[in-house]
Amino acid sequence: MPEGQLTSRRRRLPDSWEAVYDFFLQQGMSDGLPVVPPTPERVWAFVEALGRPPDQVVAEVPPAMAPATVEKLAVNAVMAGCLPEYFPVLVAAIEALCEPRFNLMGIQATTNPVGPLVIVNGPVRSAIGINCGAGCMGPGWRANATIGRAVRLVLLNIGGAAPGMVDKAVQGYPGKYTFCFGENEEESPWEPLHVERGLSPHQSAVTVVGAQGTTNILELSPYADDILIALAHGIVNTGVNNFVLGQGEPLLVLNPLHARILAEAGWSKDSLKEYLFENARAPLSWFSRRTLERMELAGRLRGDQVSMVREPQQFMIVVAGSTGGLHNTFVPTFGDTWSVTRPVP
Repeated sequence: MPEGQLTSRRRRLPDSWEAVYDFFLQQGMSDGLPVVPPTPERVWAFVEALGRPPDQVVAEVPPAMAPATVEKLAVNAVMAGCLPEYFPVLVAAIEALCEPRFNLMGIQATTNPVGPLVIVNGPVRSAIGINCGAGCMGPGWRANATIGRAVRLVLLNIGGAAPGMVDKAVQGYPGKYTFCFGENEEESPWEPLHVERGLSPHQSAVTVVGAQGTTNILELSPYADDILIALAHGIVNTGVNNFVLGQGEPLLVLNPLHARILAEAGWSKDSLKEYLFENARAPLSWFSRRTLERMELAGRLRGDQVSMVREPQQFMIVVAGSTGGLHNTFVPTFGDTWSVTRPVP
């Protein structure tokens, strides 16, 4: 049988799901939730869906620097509850996470609550059922939930980031279980993220972001100038790494209605980034003398204010969610990380 080409060590477990659940917990191979047993037949279905040899190394996952073969990735995808057609998206995400500029080594072992966010673009979104609309960052969609979860299992089981041992997050955050959504390209007035980064609109892609959490930004007004003020003030949080370090790429996820209002008022992604750079600032009075000295050395002071980032293009802007309006989401990032976009084969 084809699955005979698989080389993973095999264990025979009792038939009860409770026994399987307990086994993976005891082995430290679970995120705490039940897993799908990775039988040879299930794993081989994923290998076939990708069309690459099971022993092909996709990446070496920090901090263990263990080889993530197609087979090992398939095992974790099965455990997470993925379907075989999701597998190319997961593989592209792991390739992106392991690029040096993302700094997965730092993210895996830090005390910060940071975890990977996967943003999906292109035709694969509709092909596999990625939610880009209402509730896209929440529960209820298998593709979003299980792709994000599979990423976490890979970081645990191949990368070796066991919570409390290697993963030193002081408190963590819920997005470390799973965080994956699609950009709502159909409702966006601007070019999508992957096109902004040089790919074709017809090419599927993933972008990985070192996300630190989410903050809701509410604005009731339907006028562009009111929305702009709400966005600029809503992302000012002097405790996030982007503000403390002035590094990384703070992510603003706009709902389609607000994006459309801004676009109709003449705002592009680039001009919006310029606006945020000039207006997402904090007064000097918010900082201690020692902090201001450090920020002055880094060139962060702008008159009587401190800028959130060092240049406008550090901001990332995507459109997602429903057309209901009112709410936008700010996603601060680790700071010492840069997002990576990879095509999905």
